[in-house]
Amino acid sequence: MECVFQNSWFCSVNNTDGGDLLAETTLVGTKLEAAGRLVTDRSTFIIKDAGWEINRSPGGSLNGSGILPGLKGEVAYFDSGAALRREAAGIAGGLARELLAECVRGIIQAETFLYHDRGYPTAGAYGEYWEKFYLDSCRYYSNLQRITRRWPEYVGGYYTGNKLFARGKNCSIFRVAGGYTAAGVFSDSFHEIALNMSLNDEGMVTACRGNFLRAPDPVCFENTASLPVLEGTFLGNTSKKLIAEGIGGPTGCDQLVDMVYALAKAFREALNPA
Repeated sequence: MECVFQNSWFCSVNNTDGGDLLAETTLVGTKLEAAGRLVTDRSTFIIKDAGWEINRSPGGSLNGSGILPGLKGEVAYFDSGAALRREAAGIAGGLARELLAECVRGIIQAETFLYHDRGYPTAGAYGEYWEKFYLDSCRYYSNLQRITRRWPEYVGGYYTGNKLFARGKNCSIFRVAGGYTAAGVFSDSFHEIALNMSLNDEGMVTACRGNFLRAPDPVCFENTASLPVLEGTFLGNTSKKLIAEGIGGPTGCDQLVDMVYALAKAFREALNPA
């Protein structure tokens, strides 16, 4: 077994001394080292500052940094995708947009600990909002009658100081006899997932296994039963939409989709000599 590629993404969301939120995403891997940041208002999530920096890339082709004044005034929330595409999609081959999109996802998760600032009187009220807003969007929110604990119960024992949320994703691609192994770990403040895929020389998934180490409820652990759906697909040619159709939606898990897609992108990069 020979490791031929790896990368690690890390996102953190923290309170600043000035009362704002600072979301930062870093990428360190075989080919790239880069970072993106968003500074937002704590209660409205309105963006005050946005920037990116690429420190290392193949041949230095993407190296550089910049700020994105066009994002100021936008809200770092679910509907921010259009603004990110408008302002950042063409920068560094789309990497700047990816980094900032990770920051937005982190801010959305950090909202759990900002419910007062966001206008909810109690953690329970915030949890009830999510049960309506996210109803039938994943296995957890599609099985509220089966879950053993509500979201506020799951996060009730957390201590939040300056750090509100953290997420890491690691992808490793190994060359083995007859093909490849793709291994990944997704670990954030609320979830932890491990994945392992076997692929033939053409990149077709021949086996896919995984397990949850942490999740909001035991019902979430059922999601790994869907992983064999990916067998027979060509990982390097798989889109996020196709992955979501197989293991996402009302019976699936966004985090699991995210991890599989990260492995698909890592596999494409591993096979690309540039």
